Amino acid sequence: MSGTLGDTFGKAVGNLYHGGAANVTWERALEDLSAADAAREPASLPHSVAQVIAHVQFWQAYLLAVIAGENPAAPEHAAGGWPDPGDWETLKADFLRDAARLRDLARDEAFVQTLDRQGRPYGVALTNFAGHGVYHLGQVVTLRQALGLWPPPSGGDTW
Repeated sequence: MSGTLGDTFGKAVGNLYHGGAANVTWERALEDLSAADAAREPASLPHSVAQVIAHVQFWQAYLLAVIAGENPAAPEHAAGGWPDPGDWETLKADFLRDAARLRDLARDEAFVQTLDRQGRPYGVALTNFAGHGVYHLGQVVTLRQALGLWPPPSGGDTW
């Protein structure tokens, strides 16, 4: 991937870590959400916003560890990727920081072509993880709607 194609790819995938051009941003989806509200689970849904963010952050941190040359163990079962959320403000800050780091890496044309330890370009993993995040971004919006906490104060992406 070179030149315009690489730049276009980087912007497209990178934007998914922000929330995407066709989606509300993560910052807006989490805006003005107290720790108490983030921990609430709607009666009809299996997770809280904090649990979803902890899950996405688990995988963001996992990918960043792999990129750093570490060899983190993958969970044996899906439940292992759903850690306790801990402190909401810390979780939210770590989540947004790591999303920004992954966005920057997706926009680095040379990096996305670098091969990972399995011989695939990092662009593949970045794309897969970005899609995973956007899937859960929609879940966060749905959770906030179910809790009566949508739209956030600055508005949702409705027109």
